[in-house]
Amino acid sequence: MKELIFNIKYLFCKREFYIATFIILFLNLVHVFLCINESIRANYLFEELYSAEYQFVLYNNFINFDKLVIIVFPVIFSMIFSDSSWMDNNCKITNMLFFRLNYNKNIIIRAILSVFLTFFISFFGFLFNYIVLRIIYGTGNSLTYWQSTAFSLFCDTEWFLDIVRHHNPTLFVLIINLCVSLVLGLLSCFSYLISFFIKNRIVIYFISPVFLILSELIFSKLGIKFLSFIKCLRPFSKYNVENFVICLLILLFLNLILLYLRLIKKDLII
Repeated sequence: MKELIFNIKYLFCKREFYIATFIILFLNLVHVFLCINESIRANYLFEELYSAEYQFVLYNNFINFDKLVIIVFPVIFSMIFSDSSWMDNNCKITNMLFFRLNYNKNIIIRAILSVFLTFFISFFGFLFNYIVLRIIYGTGNSLTYWQSTAFSLFCDTEWFLDIVRHHNPTLFVLIINLCVSLVLGLLSCFSYLISFFIKNRIVIYFISPVFLILSELIFSKLGIKFLSFIKCLRPFSKYNVENFVICLLILLFLNLILLYLRLIKKDLII
C-alpha cells in the first residue's frame, strides 16, 4: 500500500502528468474545431454532415488524426511514467527507495499505474471529443442533425465492429474508445518496462511508435498481415475482433516478460 501512496504522490508532483493530460484534451478540442471549420467552409454545418459518431476523432476519415494517435499519443503518454526509473537512477535516489519501499513492488505498482492512468486520460479525452461533437452534430446513423434519413446502413463484417456501429452508433464509439485507450495503456506500460534496459531518455519516449512500426514490418515479413498493432489504434480499418484480441494478448504477454526480466534482475542500470 505504501508503494501505491508513494507513487500517487510522486505522480501529482510530476509536471509531465499535467502536460500530457493538457495535450490530450487540447488535441481532442482542436479536432472539434477542425470539424466545425470544415462545416463552415463547406457551408453545411446543419445540413449535410454526418452525426457525432462519424465525426468522432477515432472514426473521422475526413479530419484524420490517425497519425497523432499512432505516433504522438504514445510519446505523450510515455512522459508520465516511462522515465521514472531513469530519473530515479540519474537523481541518485534509487538507494533511498530500497530503504523506504519494496523495490520490486514499486516496479509492479508503477507498471499497473502506467496502464490505468494512460487508459483513463485517453478514454476521457476521447469521450470529451465525442460529447462536444454530439452537442453540435447530434447522434445516430443519420445524414444530418435534423433528419432521420438513414446513413451508411450497409454493414460490412470485415470492418472492425461494424455490426455494433450499424445497430448502436453510440455504443460503437464507446467500445472503440475503450479498445484504443487499452492499447495505449499497454504501450505506456511497455515504455516504462523497457526503460530498465535502455539508458537514453529520448529513446524511452519514442520506443512505442518505433515498436509499432517495426512490428508492422515483422508481421508483414512473417506473412501474418492480419495482425497489426497499428490497426488496433485505427478503428476505421478492416480487421476483426479476434485479431484485435490476439494483438492485445501479445502486447500483454510482452509486458509480462519484460516485467519478469526486471524483477529477476539483480543489478540496476545507473
